[in-house]
Amino acid sequence: MLKFLICFSLSLVVSEAIQCLPNQCAMVRCAAVTQDTCNGVIVPNGGFCGCCDSCKEMLIEGAYCGSTFLLGMPSNSQCGDGLHCDTHTMRCVSKTARETQTGPCAAAHQQYLATKQQNGGFGLLGAVEPLCDENGFYQSKQCEGSVCTCVSKQGKNILDYRADIWRSNDMDCQCARDQQEYMDTGLIGRFFYCTPNGNYQNHQCLGSVCHCIDNRGQMLGTKTVNIGDLDKLNC
Repeated sequence: MLKFLICFSLSLVVSEAIQCLPNQCAMVRCAAVTQDTCNGVIVPNGGFCGCCDSCKEMLIEGAYCGSTFLLGMPSNSQCGDGLHCDTHTMRCVSKTARETQTGPCAAAHQQYLATKQQNGGFGLLGAVEPLCDENGFYQSKQCEGSVCTCVSKQGKNILDYRADIWRSNDMDCQCARDQQEYMDTGLIGRFFYCTPNGNYQNHQCLGSVCHCIDNRGQMLGTKTVNIGDLDKLNC
């Protein structure tokens, strides 16, 4: 009986807490909210019943976001830019993570975030956050320690294409990825001219005829030269 009375009383408190009277704000004295006192963003009229400005903490990816309202009071936090609160995990996740939960990289990334959360925001020693594309597969370049390598969509290293991390700014691994996917088809006859870091070279030769190519292996312009005059191509 006592438990029932407590629950009933709490329900009355909640019902009263979420009701905003027409003259509610006239009875409220607002405290000043400034950027000096707010470690987040200031929401105009974001407080209870819209009477006062409020300060919202911007949560980072992986942070708990399950607390939305308490006795009718608006939440004092929200997921940061580019993130939303996943209703299944109650964690802040990116749009990509939500839409591509079945991809091999997306699954590995979710596991990484879960482990990091369990360890108080710190990843396991040696654990590297995987970089995923918009479809949940691994991005072609993955870095660990001081080395970046080219990988397949499933995250496996492609041959020995790599570069020191401080020399990897322009590393896109497009040639290495295209070469691997072509080899996976079982076809033969196409040659790939890749640099050691997995990018396309600035030229390609078919037989004895060479021409300039872009960073996706597509021909640039119409000029061709004999392979013996490659230095005259000026790609």
